[in-house]
Amino acid sequence: MAFRQWLRTIGPIDRTVARIRARQTRAAYEDFCVRFGAELGPGLAARVRHRMAEVRLAARANTPRVFYLGTDEFQDRSGFLQALSRYADVRVFTREDGAYGQNDPRPPEIRIPAITARLLALLESHAAEGWTPDVLMGQTWASVIDPDVLSVVRQRWGALIINISMDDRHQFVGPKLKNGQYGGVLPLVPHLDLALTAAPECVRWYESQGCPALYFPEASDPEIFRPMPTQPKVHDVSFVGARYGIREKLVTALRGAGIDVHAYGSGWEGGRLPVDAVPALFAQSRIILGVGTIGHCDDFYALKLRDFDAPMSGSCYLTHDNTDLHGLFDVGREIVTYRNIDDCLEKAKYLLAHEDERESIARAGHARAVGEHTWDLRFAGLFGLLKGLG
Repeated sequence: MAFRQWLRTIGPIDRTVARIRARQTRAAYEDFCVRFGAELGPGLAARVRHRMAEVRLAARANTPRVFYLGTDEFQDRSGFLQALSRYADVRVFTREDGAYGQNDPRPPEIRIPAITARLLALLESHAAEGWTPDVLMGQTWASVIDPDVLSVVRQRWGALIINISMDDRHQFVGPKLKNGQYGGVLPLVPHLDLALTAAPECVRWYESQGCPALYFPEASDPEIFRPMPTQPKVHDVSFVGARYGIREKLVTALRGAGIDVHAYGSGWEGGRLPVDAVPALFAQSRIILGVGTIGHCDDFYALKLRDFDAPMSGSCYLTHDNTDLHGLFDVGREIVTYRNIDDCLEKAKYLLAHEDERESIARAGHARAVGEHTWDLRFAGLFGLLKGLG
């Protein structure tokens, strides 16, 4: 057992490390807000508007060819890629062994050149078959790929470069690598034509670097996550996500109160569910538990795919009171939020005891998700904008 892993088995040390990491994460975010969140000067604002106009003119293909540089196959194939494929001719990144995405476990000094070379090799192979990308769309970071390759792709094949970031609040800059470069999104920014961010305030962070950006929250697919009225709701509470930090505390507290919680993911007794088993679990749950925290923080939040898959499933969603959700749902009527473990426990007990109210919330959340938060709607807006229709 490695020394760091051994330390994690010692409860007080593990908890102390988690608190330190949480403080560091929050402090870094506050620093980013100061460094990148200032009002844009008129010259920079005009440059961003001009670049955005150029982006609109660059993508006019009727069915654009999109090469997608993904990371987590479990997440990407839970609705994202299916919807993207309805709007574009999509090909995806695979490693040399045929595995999906950039999740190469090797250290950055080996991973970065390997992923970079593989990307170029795949694109050259596709080009030899007559397929060249109109758009290179990725969910990537400088800890995974050499940022310069993005400009190479643009120059060689004329592709529009778009990056999606769902974790900007804590991964915008990222850790410092051995090559002296930071491992987050920031080193990619000079090579991007457009950034899509799931954190509304981070639009300004990109613009401060001269890069056009759009607020692009996660979404769901109603063909995958949907109510299943012929299947009874047999689980009091379900949770899908890795086991650590406050997640474990929440599940332990609920179970200690006699609430049946079915938890799946890395570290849980149920293990990680196959992607095609999650929709049925959600649809058959009276409550789907959400945890909105970032890393080991208790009070620092980000949007999650669960925030959309859960209501789309037609079950009552109970999650952290992340202010982002107040702009996306009618909190209290369409979803329910909690502020701490005791609040979560109290609301879970109430919802389980009041079926009519719980199911009314579930129906309202489902209606909002179907009407406003599908991946098809997200991509319709994006490609409409890129084609000059937005």
